[in-house]
Amino acid sequence: MSIIDEGFAIRRNGTCLAGLEVDCGATRAPFRGCCPTGYACPSQYNIACCTPGRNCTEPLLAAPQPKCANATWDLFDNGGFFCCEHSLPGYNRSNTNGCAAPGARLAAGDQILSTVRVGVEATTSASLSASSTALASSTSNAGPASVSASLIPSHSSVPSDSGSSTPVGAIAGGVVGGVALIALLALLTWFFLRRKKQKAEENPYLLNQRHEVDATPTKYRMDGTSGVYEVDGASTPSGYATELHSQQKPVELPAEHR
Repeated sequence: MSIIDEGFAIRRNGTCLAGLEVDCGATRAPFRGCCPTGYACPSQYNIACCTPGRNCTEPLLAAPQPKCANATWDLFDNGGFFCCEHSLPGYNRSNTNGCAAPGARLAAGDQILSTVRVGVEATTSASLSASSTALASSTSNAGPASVSASLIPSHSSVPSDSGSSTPVGAIAGGVVGGVALIALLALLTWFFLRRKKQKAEENPYLLNQRHEVDATPTKYRMDGTSGVYEVDGASTPSGYATELHSQQKPVELPAEHR
């Protein structure tokens, strides 16, 4: 959207802006009608700024929303449309148009007019002009494909591939955590095995079971499967340890020896 287009002229007190505007002639002294450079000023009705060789007054009057030739100007109606610099009041003086200077006091009988259309701020208009210029340049250089691409919003819903990749830091953290867990399990296993071994060595019952020795000498133990043998009296030199033969009848001692 361009801020300069066909529209109604501005009223300047004294002279038009050199190099930026064309002088369309005097209105009521000291005001003059001015149009942006590159536009012509037909004489019909109030002053309108039109493309050279074209009378745009009728189309401007028939438009649903009348406008100034510069989008930053404020539009007023005093039996005919005219424009003033943004924020400067337009007034009626004896059925003629005027724009009050900043801080000026109006003369008796001057009537302040209501603003029909407020102009945009200068910063906003500069942004609009730059955007329209860039869009026009891209259109002429790249064709329709470039225009359609420039209209795609920056917050497009097309998913980004960068979000699907796993961060390197997360992978490294997982590897370190796994190694630490394995080391901890190995340490706990070694600790419990060592503890179990110490408890087994300190148990006295297990020590007795392992180290108890029979106090009876082997040579004096009697095997339950062996028979009982007595010493033969004839085999001893003294003959004291003799017993009666198993075939000899018992003999009683004489009475005097009893």
